[in-house]
Amino acid sequence: MAGEATMMGKEHFIETFGVPTYTLSTGSSGGAITSEGVGNTFPGLFDGILISNAFPDTLAIPMSGADGHLLAHYFTVTNPAGFTVDQQVAVSGYKGQQAWYDAANQSGRIDPVPGRVDIPGYSSAVWNAAVPVALRYNPVTNPGGARPTMFDWVRNIYGRAPVTGFGLSPFDNVGIQYGLAALNSGAITTTQFLDLNQSIGGVDQDFNYVANRSVGDAGAIKRTYQAGLNMDGSGGLRDIPVFDMGGYNDTSGYHYQWYRFAIRERLREANGDVGNHVMWRGASVPQPKAWQLLNMWVLAVKQDHSSLTDHQKVVLHRPSVLVDGCWPSTSQFVAEPQTLSSAPNTTCNTVYPSWTNPRFVAGGPIQANRYKCQLKPINLADYTVTFPPAEIARLSSTFPAGVCDWSKPGVNQTGVVTWPSFGPSPDNLVFDVTTP
Repeated sequence: MAGEATMMGKEHFIETFGVPTYTLSTGSSGGAITSEGVGNTFPGLFDGILISNAFPDTLAIPMSGADGHLLAHYFTVTNPAGFTVDQQVAVSGYKGQQAWYDAANQSGRIDPVPGRVDIPGYSSAVWNAAVPVALRYNPVTNPGGARPTMFDWVRNIYGRAPVTGFGLSPFDNVGIQYGLAALNSGAITTTQFLDLNQSIGGVDQDFNYVANRSVGDAGAIKRTYQAGLNMDGSGGLRDIPVFDMGGYNDTSGYHYQWYRFAIRERLREANGDVGNHVMWRGASVPQPKAWQLLNMWVLAVKQDHSSLTDHQKVVLHRPSVLVDGCWPSTSQFVAEPQTLSSAPNTTCNTVYPSWTNPRFVAGGPIQANRYKCQLKPINLADYTVTFPPAEIARLSSTFPAGVCDWSKPGVNQTGVVTWPSFGPSPDNLVFDVTTP
């Protein structure tokens, strides 16, 4: 819808005023997601984007939230006395319990059951008051009602479950070794690690906690990548300036720094470099200066009619003064490469430290784009700790099919299909919604 609205808006502008010299998009939070998603999936609509408080895509929010949700349930219900708060936070990857809970509560976006009682701040199945109660899904009183989840809103892409018609879910946690980095650092014991992974479980189609790990639908996972619901950076975003200009709060509210680094690393993974990406960090970024520099950059690219590729032009014409850095105040800029770290190992990381998420602590990449990992056999050399013989057997029984191999792409992970069709046109077809 965002792509179509952009196309129509740009067409109307051209018909009314003529062809623009260039087109920019800007936005914060959801506006950043839209700028990235349209820019990547529909090449040519935007010539540059200026974003803040950014996420790589909408899906990243509840998917990482679901991991935090499972951890919160384990620590508060399944095993409330087994870990200290500091140990729980170490497993979560976040700065503190509030940051973790705020992120975990975003999983309510994929929970269709109204009124679920969970950790403080959790809210499921949120409806606008204008929607009649009689139309709303309830697993007991109205199982045929509408389900207000991200997977059901976009079930024309994710696909529909054969019997229920519910939107299929790409969420999968088979093979995830929750708390792996905390184990290897000595923050938790081998027994705690095994207790956690043996009992954390997963969720069912109604987002109820279940004993077994969640298995994502293979078709839904593939279409997530193809349709651009996972912003992979291999489409149009590769060939335009991406200026991430700021925003900082890793304490609460879920607009965390790791999402911004996920964008950068997805671009690197897809294209081999991040020469078209600039990151400024801080809450005091002077936006007029950012706009001025982006306009300089885009105009220089548009004026280059050489045989260089679009990506090469973007990298070549980035203004020399436009570099990574942070703004401790509106009058002070610290120029240095931006890195993901909670340690005071650079000037910017001292002022603006950043934390991660449960799947990163489990060994996953910061890109957060392996929705279902490929598995490998357990290798004791992957651990810096020693498991007693009895616990080695328990480790094998906890992960009977193996553990995640994060060195490989995810299952069915593929590039975006730019200018996708969802039927009936066969051109760039991802999923034909007109076919029963």
